[in-house]
Amino acid sequence: MTTKKRNPRDAFGEALLELGKNNSCVMAVSCDSGSGSGMNPFKKELPQQYLEVGISEQNAIGVSAGLAESGYIPVVSAIAPFISMRAFEQVRNDLGYANMNVKVIGSSSGLSHCALGSTHQAIEDLTLMRSIPNMVVLNPGDVFEVEMSLRAAIDHQGPVYIRMPRHEMAEPLDASERSFEIGKGEYLMNTGDDIVIAVTGTLTIDGLMAAKILDEMGFGVKVINFTTVKPLDTGILSEAYQNAKYLFTVEEHSVIGGFGSAVVEALAATKGKAPIHIVGIADGSINTGPYRELLEAYGLTWEKIVDRILFVVKK
Repeated sequence: MTTKKRNPRDAFGEALLELGKNNSCVMAVSCDSGSGSGMNPFKKELPQQYLEVGISEQNAIGVSAGLAESGYIPVVSAIAPFISMRAFEQVRNDLGYANMNVKVIGSSSGLSHCALGSTHQAIEDLTLMRSIPNMVVLNPGDVFEVEMSLRAAIDHQGPVYIRMPRHEMAEPLDASERSFEIGKGEYLMNTGDDIVIAVTGTLTIDGLMAAKILDEMGFGVKVINFTTVKPLDTGILSEAYQNAKYLFTVEEHSVIGGFGSAVVEALAATKGKAPIHIVGIADGSINTGPYRELLEAYGLTWEKIVDRILFVVKK
C-alpha cells in the first residue's frame, strides 16, 4: 500500500485536460462546479470546449444530450446528490433510454460533504444510476482509478456515471501492479477462503487494512476490488464465492440497492454456502461531522469493519 496521498479532483482535472487537448470533441459541462470538481484547468486552457450552465442540473443533462447528438463527448459534472437525484428523470430518459454518449460525474460522492448534512450527502446514487438502462456505473476509490475511469469512460460509447471521491487518498497498490478495464474486478489480497471482502470505491483502503488485520489473526482472506459496479464482474465474484465461508460487501453507500445489493442479485443463482453480509449505511444518513468520524459512526472505518466481521464469524 502506498502512503502518499493525492487529491482525486486534481487527478481528474489533469486527465480531463489531457483528453480535451487530444480530442476537441471532449466538452466539459459544469453546473457551477468547475472549481469543486477539478475542471478549472480545463476551463482556463480550453475555454472553447467549456460550458457553464449554472446550478441547473436538469438543464445540463438536456444540453449534454444535445451535444452528444451533435457528435461531441460531454463530461457533465455536479455534486453527486444533485446530478443523480434532481436530474434523475433527464438522466434516465435523455441519456439512458436514448443511449447518449454522455459522461456524468457525480462529484463529492458518498459522505464527503460530511458537514452539510443529508441534502448534500449522496448515499443513494448507486441505487439510482445502476437501474438506468445502458448506463455504466464506475465507483473509483483512489487516484489511479479516478484517472483510469475517466479515460475508459471517454473511450466507451454510451452513457457512463462516475462516482467521484473528494478527499485525499492513498493507493492500495502501486499503479505498476494494476490494470483497469470496465467490467473487471481485481484481487488486492488472496490468502485463503475463510473470508471474502468485496469492496468498492472510497472504502477500498479500509477494506484492505481490515483484511490484513484478519490475516494476521490467522484467517484466510480474499479482497476483491470492484471499480465497476455495473456491469459487475460476476466471473471473479462467483469464483470467490463458491469456496468462501463468509462474504462481506463494503461500500460508502446505503445498504439498500447499492453495491451489496448488486452482489446479492448476481449470486442469487450461484451455488454457495457462504452467508452474505452487506456493510454500508443503514436506512439513511442523518449525521454531520468530520469525515472520518462520520465513517466511524456508521461502522465504515477499518477498525469497525474488523469488529463487524469478527462479531459475525464468532457468533
